[in-house]
Amino acid sequence: MKKYLLLVEDEKLWNKFKEIIEKDINTEILDLIKKKINLGAKK
Repeated sequence: MKKYLLLVEDEKLWNKFKEIIEKDINTEILDLIKKKINLGAKK
């Protein structure tokens, strides 16, 4: 799997995201990507 770099310029948004995640950040981001892909496929 390729690595990626996530840049979040909005500090408040990033802190909110870090507070709500239950797993490690990489797993959460991959889950969000998978959800987005699945939602896009249904259209």
